[in-house]
Amino acid sequence: MSVLRDGGADIVDAVGRPRAALLALLEDADALIVRSETRVDDELLAAGPRLAVVGRAGVGVDAIDLGAATKRGIVVLNTPGGNTLAATEQTFALMLNLVRHTTRAHQRLQRGEWSRRDLVGTELAGKTIGIIGIGRVGSNVCTRARAFGMHVLAYDPFVSQARAEALGAKLVDLETLLRNADFVSLHAPRTRQTQDMLGTRELALMKRGARLINCARGGLVVEEALFAALDSGHLAGAAIDVVRDEPPPEGGTARKLHAHPNVVATPHLGGSTHEALARIATDLARDVLAVLGGRPPVAAVNAPVAPADEVRPFVDLAYVLGSLYPQIAARATLPSFSLTLEGELAKYPAEPFVAAFLVGLLQHMSDRRVTAVNAQEIAHEMGIAVEPLVARCERGFAAGLALRGGETSVAGTIVHGEQLRLVEIDGYEIDVEPRGALIATRHRDIPGIVGKVGTVLGAAGINISNMQVARDGVDGIAIMVIGVGDAPGAEVLEQLRALDGLEAVRCIVFDR
Repeated sequence: MSVLRDGGADIVDAVGRPRAALLALLEDADALIVRSETRVDDELLAAGPRLAVVGRAGVGVDAIDLGAATKRGIVVLNTPGGNTLAATEQTFALMLNLVRHTTRAHQRLQRGEWSRRDLVGTELAGKTIGIIGIGRVGSNVCTRARAFGMHVLAYDPFVSQARAEALGAKLVDLETLLRNADFVSLHAPRTRQTQDMLGTRELALMKRGARLINCARGGLVVEEALFAALDSGHLAGAAIDVVRDEPPPEGGTARKLHAHPNVVATPHLGGSTHEALARIATDLARDVLAVLGGRPPVAAVNAPVAPADEVRPFVDLAYVLGSLYPQIAARATLPSFSLTLEGELAKYPAEPFVAAFLVGLLQHMSDRRVTAVNAQEIAHEMGIAVEPLVARCERGFAAGLALRGGETSVAGTIVHGEQLRLVEIDGYEIDVEPRGALIATRHRDIPGIVGKVGTVLGAAGINISNMQVARDGVDGIAIMVIGVGDAPGAEVLEQLRALDGLEAVRCIVFDR
């Protein structure tokens, strides 16, 4: 909560309150943060006319009506990476418990019994694990399974053979995986395609004596079929952290699974570590503040395409270029734009960069709430087109973004992995951090201009933090970019424009 408070947010704790109270509170809310227990349907979203963002403290967004949120322009966030390590370790905690009978042995000792009868375990080394879904958690399970000396098979229709091989896994089809794995571990999201993906037929394909682990999502396995496979002895055991309905209803199949002697179960503890909860809270708070501040978030579920981790600073840069353009462009009308992904960026999808650029641009052009969710739609209504291009980066950087609109062009890059830099304005080479307030001038390249500008700013009590001058060497025209502590008022800007030799003066303010 400290991250939210430090970011200027007022927090109302609605934990444990009835739904009617939550509906009333949403009338004045700009953001809503929930756990999996809260069902965010259209009625709830409609109760928040100012609602800009819904954040899910966790991975799954099954309880959030994504379609209704997208229609209303509300960004839905989750925290896909916050509990990766916790869920990975929970997978092995349950797997080892299952094969070493830890819970049963502990229960005997609690009853005062010292008995090792029927508690002989099974080693993981040399066994084959089949991992269904090798995303964040699945890939971490793969790495650790190899450390245990296991052979790894993987099934994931969205992953290439090269990616699987880099993880040390053999990519196979689902049937091959089920037939050959001693352990099957689920790490897929719950979607219409994966719902009930393991039923009676699929469980029957598994080796007799195999074991199933599910620390992913409830509903991936048909619970009745799993109970039957365990009860018949076809499967030696199952370790489950999740079930279809949580908490499971009295008398349901999930309750029977939890009571089965060959099942090790926990009440959805996969992400419940102190470290994971802290990461989730911090990551989500930062993303919520980003949306409320009009900036692109890191993990928007209903954004066009989620950016890869390594290019997220460039997505922020795209937003900065969008915010910069209307503050420096000479023409008030909006032309068609080109956004060029240069160098190593060329191999990534353009959608996140275009969406972030539009969010930065349109917040200066529209009084509507603009987010990554509705930016494309608003741009289309306003007749704004953005053409994504790819090209080599010829400025000496490994990657960069270049924007052109009408007669105005700007470019930027990332240095040291996270620092944003503007490196070109209208063909003039610069090196400026886009932060705070800047004054940009276009002037004749004659002696005395810099001094005159400094005199005006000094008289107005405006401190200069840095200054750069770039010349074209042909037309005798130069630009000057000045970092200032505070944005100058209209009167100061008019004094600068009145200086002999200055052709244009603009104040640029970044919300970073």
